[in-house]
Amino acid sequence: MNPETLSSNLGALRNLGSVFGIIFTRGTETLFNAAEFSLERTQEVVSTLDDISFYFENEGRLPDQLSFGYDGANLLLLLAEDFRLVVLYHNAGEVDDLATAARAFLKDYVASQIARQVSLSKPQSGRVVSPTEPVAPVA
Repeated sequence: MNPETLSSNLGALRNLGSVFGIIFTRGTETLFNAAEFSLERTQEVVSTLDDISFYFENEGRLPDQLSFGYDGANLLLLLAEDFRLVVLYHNAGEVDDLATAARAFLKDYVASQIARQVSLSKPQSGRVVSPTEPVAPVA
């Protein structure tokens, strides 16, 4: 998934319901940030959620979704492999719809990363054709 597609898809999710922020990470690396937090605050949120995920892993529990309220708002955290998608929103009644949309994005993203890795690891056979070079028909 290229950066434009990533931004477009997460931007659409950002415009659902009462969503006011989205943070998408891989480990401690922030891949997308549409939360109105300072860089330091975003890193603090990412670090805290990493600690929460680590706690569950150490307990032998591997949740794929966590949701909780905090300071007058709500946070939905989706986990897939090293990826974490954080959705910040106001209306707690929207959690199921937001989780469905966010999960669809996350599955697509992870699948695209796996497909990319597979295509990069396959040995290339035959000659490489330039994108501007005409391809001769196969006899």
